[in-house]
Formats: sequence, C-alpha cells, structure tokens
Amino acid sequence: MRIGEIGKTIIEGELTLRKLMAIRLGRQAAFLVVAAIFAFFAVISGHGLLWAFCYQTLGFSALGSAAAVFGADLVVVIMGLVMGRRSYMTPEEIRVRFAREHALNELRQTVALSAVATTVAGPLTRHTGRAIWNLFKVMTGRGK
Repeated sequence: MRIGEIGKTIIEGELTLRKLMAIRLGRQAAFLVVAAIFAFFAVISGHGLLWAFCYQTLGFSALGSAAAVFGADLVVVIMGLVMGRRSYMTPEEIRVRFAREHALNELRQTVALSAVATTVAGPLTRHTGRAIWNLFKVMTGRGK
C-alpha cells in the first residue's frame, strides 16, 4: 500500500470512531437530561415526605418540620461540597500521564539526537574532519 492509501484508511477509521463516539455521547446526554428532570421531581416529593414525616410521626410543629428539612438539605450540600472538592487522580489517569510524559521525553531525545547528528554530519563538520584527517596523514608521513 502507498502512504496516501494508508493515511486515507487511518483518517476514515478515525472519522468513523469519532462519529460513533458522538452518537454514544449524545445518547448518554439525552438519558442524563431525562434522569435529571425525574430526579428534580423526586427531590421535591422527598422534601414533602420528609416534612410530613417530621410533622406527623416525630411530632414537630410546621416550622420545626421545615427547619428539619432545611437542616437535612444543608447536610447534603455540605457533604456534596466536601466530596466535590476532593480531586484524586484515578489509576488510569496516572497511567496515561506517565505514558504521555514518556512519549514527550522520547520526542525530546529524538529531536536532540537529530540535532547532534545534523551537526556531526553537516558540511562544516565534513570539511573539518577532512582537514584533521589530512593533518593526521601529514604528521604520520602517509600524506604527500
């Protein structure tokens, strides 16, 4: 296969992969929106049930029941803030970061080696090497 055909195959595969990922993520987003709407109504119903439970079963007053529901909301909010502020890297993220850093270091070494090879094999170096070789031949008596 020629390089162009290989490149075309790679690009077509990547485009197909991106299209399938977009479809999957769109479907996932739609399901999450539906779940969020139902969760909103469930939270409203849960607040009503908690208020009724505090009012009738626990014997709180109407204001006491509302305060208990508000307190429960504050506890959930504080827990969410505490848990949401923590940011631990997952093992997969650590692995990917190490792989990326390794690839970057390898790229830097390749570029540095390429620069050194260019310097060594460059025209100025060839001229200098030839001059040193001729000087060596003259000093050892092998030259003219």
